Amino acid sequence: MRWSIIKVILITGMPGSGKTLFANLLKEKGFTVISMGDALRKRYEKDAKYGERLMDYAKRIREIYGDGVVARLSIEEITQSTTKIAFEGVRSLAEVEEFKRIGEPLIVAIHASPQLRYSRMTARMRADDSTDVNILRKRDLDEISLGIGGVIAMADYVVVNDSTVEEFKKKSTDIIERILR
Repeated sequence: MRWSIIKVILITGMPGSGKTLFANLLKEKGFTVISMGDALRKRYEKDAKYGERLMDYAKRIREIYGDGVVARLSIEEITQSTTKIAFEGVRSLAEVEEFKRIGEPLIVAIHASPQLRYSRMTARMRADDSTDVNILRKRDLDEISLGIGGVIAMADYVVVNDSTVEEFKKKSTDIIERILR
């Protein structure tokens, strides 16, 4: 497939930081947004071993196919020509390198304190969330072991999500407008 992509945005951040909310704001600005977690879950549903957790599956396929595998799966999700695309959930610098195949990506890191993120995750209760803080901390350590810290450190923009949803949307919109200039 040939791509005519001009803007490539990579969204990173720890679980519960606000990545999906930022991605939704990009959609409002005409971006095609691909969730890397959704691309991974699609593959997981086909290939996972019985009883295997999603995070364990993610680690296993990275060992087999390399650290950039989830980025490659996400790129395969592009179904139409677009000039603005965002990938939500970038976890390693190897993934960033894969995305350079389709453009020159900008990295946006969303940051929130662990305490605030854990509070959000226990309130939203997605399938991979927990009310046990020890499990949430372990999940953070799993994310860090995949290399997310390096991606956050290399971010072109950082949005601190430590206040209200309205304040986060304002900060995010300001960053998006700067990116689109």
